[in-house]
Amino acid sequence: MSLRRTIEVIVRLAETGTIGTYAIAGAVAALNYTQPRVTEDLDILVSVVAFQQKESGLLLLGPIESALAGMGYTQRSGVGIVIEGWPVQFIPVASPLDEEALERAIEVDVMLPGEPPLKARSLRAEHVVATALSLGRFKDYARVEDFLEQGALDFQAFKGVLERHNLMGKWRDFLAKAGKADPLV
Repeated sequence: MSLRRTIEVIVRLAETGTIGTYAIAGAVAALNYTQPRVTEDLDILVSVVAFQQKESGLLLLGPIESALAGMGYTQRSGVGIVIEGWPVQFIPVASPLDEEALERAIEVDVMLPGEPPLKARSLRAEHVVATALSLGRFKDYARVEDFLEQGALDFQAFKGVLERHNLMGKWRDFLAKAGKADPLV
């Protein structure tokens, strides 16, 4: 099970135009900013162009699945397509927050123990945290907590994201539940 090889396949899909613009999201994106947490899958945010759209509006992974099948990746798990032992979820842009996060994603050196750095696109810290707040699951709140405890946020940039995407209420709710003072004031 190699996260590096999994990300290399994602980069190859982008280079061939199969997925176009992409960014590592979720727990693996958080690894660029905070200490590691256990995760069992890799979330990849992609533009809707990478998906086949039915008349009903349903998005299908057709082009992505075809390209991956051509590379020998046909196994599916409960959360996505298995690439080099890692379940990968291809998540289409579904909101203005996702759209902004994808547009503003940055190229990072993915650092994995014992391996050379690998260049890939990843969400910025403020978008990882804003997305976690918008989802509001326990594991997402734990991720927000990690960013705060480890000083991994540019609060000015983060405040802008919260304001643009009407997430100040969710931010305040999180702070109240966590018993924390607001670092944005």
